[in-house]
Amino acid sequence: MLCISNLISRGRLKQVIRQYSEAFNTPVFILDGNRQLILTFPGDVPRQGLLTKPVFVRDTLVGHIGVISTEPDNLDFIAKNLSIILEDGYDIESLSAEVARNYEEFAILWTLSSKLASVLDVRKVCEITAAELMTICPSKAVTVLLAENISSNASTMVRQSRVSELGAREKSRFLLAEVSVGEYAPEALNMKCSTEKGPVGYAFQRGEPLTISDADADKGLEGFPYSVESILILPLVVEGTAIGVIIATDKLNGEEYFSKDIKPMFSIASECAVSVRKAALFSEMRGMLFSTAEAFSMAIEAKDPYTYGHSKRVAELSVELARRMGISDDSLTWIRLAALLHDIGKIGVPESILCKGDELNPAEKSKVMEHPVIGARVIECIDNFSEVAQWVYHHHEKYDGSGYPGGISNSDIPLPSRIISIADVYDALTTDRPYRKAFGADEAIEIMRKAVGDYFDPGLFEYFEKAISDQCHA
Repeated sequence: MLCISNLISRGRLKQVIRQYSEAFNTPVFILDGNRQLILTFPGDVPRQGLLTKPVFVRDTLVGHIGVISTEPDNLDFIAKNLSIILEDGYDIESLSAEVARNYEEFAILWTLSSKLASVLDVRKVCEITAAELMTICPSKAVTVLLAENISSNASTMVRQSRVSELGAREKSRFLLAEVSVGEYAPEALNMKCSTEKGPVGYAFQRGEPLTISDADADKGLEGFPYSVESILILPLVVEGTAIGVIIATDKLNGEEYFSKDIKPMFSIASECAVSVRKAALFSEMRGMLFSTAEAFSMAIEAKDPYTYGHSKRVAELSVELARRMGISDDSLTWIRLAALLHDIGKIGVPESILCKGDELNPAEKSKVMEHPVIGARVIECIDNFSEVAQWVYHHHEKYDGSGYPGGISNSDIPLPSRIISIADVYDALTTDRPYRKAFGADEAIEIMRKAVGDYFDPGLFEYFEKAISDQCHA
């Protein structure tokens, strides 16, 4: 309940009523809305014959002011004047509260923006956002749903539509749960909502937040695999186009979702939408990059039917080996790319040499040994690929320094190059060649084991053996 003592400090209030007392030569009393004494001047004055008048701020009763005896007009003046003073204080307090709220919202958005700045994975963006929303507005569930052409939970066929065509809503008839946190998270992850009908579809189409109270009585509600009472739906909008929604259900304190919840949460949703779009575009570009790399490697390998698919298999095994070593997801991406392109330099090797069924002569061997150098030169022409070029350049080095083209050894050989080297030799041994049939997995491992310490890094080879063993017994 709003009270005079909430709108002005006690010291300031005492100063004001002292001025009233001295101006009108009468004791002055300040009472609350229930006429209980708050302050008087001078102190310890009996209340016999007290005349009072209510004091309002913005049409709300905040207390009473009283005097022992004075002209009624004087009491009216005191009450009105105090109302003006209190209202000014109320405006200042309201402004201060608004500034504090805005600062808090800005701080939240700044923190979230910092967290999302370097995140280029759609699901990770959603996880960070859901956790942030759960912190500022604890609910039984906070769920991020994305359009089918973005969601990682959609079928591959649906995701074929280009991210640059996010506005083409006919390609995204449903929103799929990407991430959920809270008590109902397991159930919420099964959510599938229409983009065209129901409250969720309405918020998605309008691009505006929507709150629902008594949701359990709403017969038009669909897509919720659990019982809910109150709902807040926040559309994810980028440049006027909705790409998903965030749904919060049932605040833990039992209250409904009010405007004070919606404003900061919608700001967070907007930040999330921008980051999701950025991550989705990055994913599309990365997909195009890998598709191009695969196309290049397949074009090279098409010259030799015996090595067709070699680079893709080497990439898969290299990534599996690197993953077992605990290498970060970001580094795995680049290792996969280097493995796909490790033989691209063979574009400079004559087809007659690549497809020769007999043993190569020294001149032919020398020509084949040029392919890491040629490959590195091709790749380093691409901006920001200098490190990948180095990995390709060194993928034929040997642990004891007897490899090529650099003749370096041990840890001087880049780790990705050492990984690719193991995967490259294994795939070569386990596939047919013009001059021999493929070895079995056990035979290949036994052959390679004899070269550990000479050709291969002993530490990496342990991870490799475990990976192949798991594959064989899967």
